[in-house]
Amino acid sequence: KTRPEEVHKFRHTIVRLMSLCHGSALEEISGIEGRMETIDVCGLNTATLKHLKDCVEVHHFNKVEVLLHLVQSLITHAHQTGILDIPPPILSRVYQTISRGYVHLLNSKKITDTKFPFPYVQVIAILLLINTVMTPLVLSVIVDSMVIAPLLAFIPVFGTHALNFISMELEDPF
Repeated sequence: KTRPEEVHKFRHTIVRLMSLCHGSALEEISGIEGRMETIDVCGLNTATLKHLKDCVEVHHFNKVEVLLHLVQSLITHAHQTGILDIPPPILSRVYQTISRGYVHLLNSKKITDTKFPFPYVQVIAILLLINTVMTPLVLSVIVDSMVIAPLLAFIPVFGTHALNFISMELEDPF
């Protein structure tokens, strides 16, 4: 007994909820307030959108957690009503994958929330400054060539500054 209209509605709802969940997770990790691009949120019914808005704004729940709960509730309802005709062991893997995704989000948040210690940043800045000043001076004394000395001074100074800028970008990629 297939119900194509209900299956179609389920598919579109789950895709929209997962898209909204993914966008909300990216917002949470990046710290950028604003709306990430999602797949047609207006395709969700108004009761779902109102519930999501109330949970986040009134009750101050985590948006991603609310969306994951909505996804799991939708899957459970679809399984109970026969829209999803999936054996329970396979369905449990769906829940496990959703849960594992949330665990990965929390691990990503740990990484983004842990900032590089400020004293280390200051030491690196001072050492880069010393490297920038001392390398050309030392190389000008050691190397006699007017062409090779600046080249040999430029390469390590440029390399250390490039590594520092790359590490700054890796620390806050958004």
